[in-house]
Amino acid sequence: MYWFFTLLFLNTTQVYTLHRGESVDKVLERAEVQRDTKTEIVRALGSRINLRRCRAGDKLHITSEDGKFIKLKYEGRQTILTIDSLMQVSKLPETKKLIFLEGAIENGSLWGALIKAKGTPHLLYEFADEVFAWDIDFNVETRNGDKFEILVNAKYVGDKFMGYGPIIFARYISKNKKFTGVYYSRGGSGYYNLAGKSLQRIFLRAPLSYQRISSGYTLRRFHPILRRWRPHQGVDYAAPTGTPVRTIGDGRVTFAGWRRGFGRQVIIKHGNGFKSYYAHLSRFAKGIRKGKYVKQGKLIGYVGSTGLSTGPHLDFRLKKHKKWLNPIKLSPPRSKPLRGKELEEYKEYIKALSSVIEGLKVFKKLPPIP
Repeated sequence: MYWFFTLLFLNTTQVYTLHRGESVDKVLERAEVQRDTKTEIVRALGSRINLRRCRAGDKLHITSEDGKFIKLKYEGRQTILTIDSLMQVSKLPETKKLIFLEGAIENGSLWGALIKAKGTPHLLYEFADEVFAWDIDFNVETRNGDKFEILVNAKYVGDKFMGYGPIIFARYISKNKKFTGVYYSRGGSGYYNLAGKSLQRIFLRAPLSYQRISSGYTLRRFHPILRRWRPHQGVDYAAPTGTPVRTIGDGRVTFAGWRRGFGRQVIIKHGNGFKSYYAHLSRFAKGIRKGKYVKQGKLIGYVGSTGLSTGPHLDFRLKKHKKWLNPIKLSPPRSKPLRGKELEEYKEYIKALSSVIEGLKVFKKLPPIP
């Protein structure tokens, strides 16, 4: 009889997963939580997180004893919260583990190689668009056998992997070149090479992720629609309709509208007499209008085929004062480098960082990431 009596008072935990379009309230209803308790749980959770941002896949671990609510654990993508029977909410602490990821390009795909090395889509974005966007065009410059290295903190709550923090160290090694980026926040926040020069330039290498350059800069090109020879003073990037387009540099929007054969177009005025032109857009990004100031990398529109266009692509052009430039050949200046005492401190930091990396390479202590 003792075992039967004990079973009556054992805690039981059921796990419920949010479905697409389902709210926390509906999940609690599905779990048959009593109405008053459900209301208190929703109020308690809502005091710590925005319940409208709960997504499909988030989990509720509900523990009860003899049908009575004991506690709840909310497991979201970025946070884990617990609620006890007194409706006290606690956030599980986040821990960090320094890890070293490395791999080689196969089938021309940085994406595939990074995921294979236990990376994430966000880490790929950081690597390609935050560290090396000014020096490497990963759309066309990746080659099989190219290698990458990344030092980064992996974030955990309990045993659950929550994502990666900002990249601390990154390296990309191609056949003929080696690119290194180190995050350094003293004297200026950003990524620098081993010599202390900033990786950031005034312009990005490309305004979008594209499949190929369908038409380059030339003073004589046969127009497929107008059926005559004329200059093409820009670059056409072939990409699917809806591909995000971003500004190559800081500046102010001087035009956002319909412009004859260019269809929907955005024109941005930068410093030092530069203007950039983005044409044939399917639509503009939210808030993009004349007079709007935008920062480098800001989303301004989406690839389309408006105006005189035979298919979806971005017609991108760059002008300095009254002269058209070939964007592919442009080598814009870098941001301010580290100097003097800042540079000496940076070099000491590099030495310490190198020791850490070498240690991680030897021991390969990669934590399990689902």
